[in-house]
Amino acid sequence: MIDEINIRLFKALSEETRYRIVKVLLKGEKCACEIPNLIGKTQSNTSMHLAKLQNWGIIKVRKDGKMRLYSINNEKIQDIFNILEK
Repeated sequence: MIDEINIRLFKALSEETRYRIVKVLLKGEKCACEIPNLIGKTQSNTSMHLAKLQNWGIIKVRKDGKMRLYSINNEKIQDIFNILEK
């Protein structure tokens, strides 16, 4: 089971758009409307990748009125990025 989780995690990070989304969300919770501009992608492309990351349990979403706010849902992500930034 842990291997499967780790494989999904690395699969998610191996795609450029998902990698950029995760990196943005490591800085804190972001509204779905902000993320496309922060990563330089279209809203529809970003939404597709956000859904995949959410389905894999890497990010989570909460609603605040009409806003959908995304944040990191996997503690391993921060550890991985800490290693990559060394």
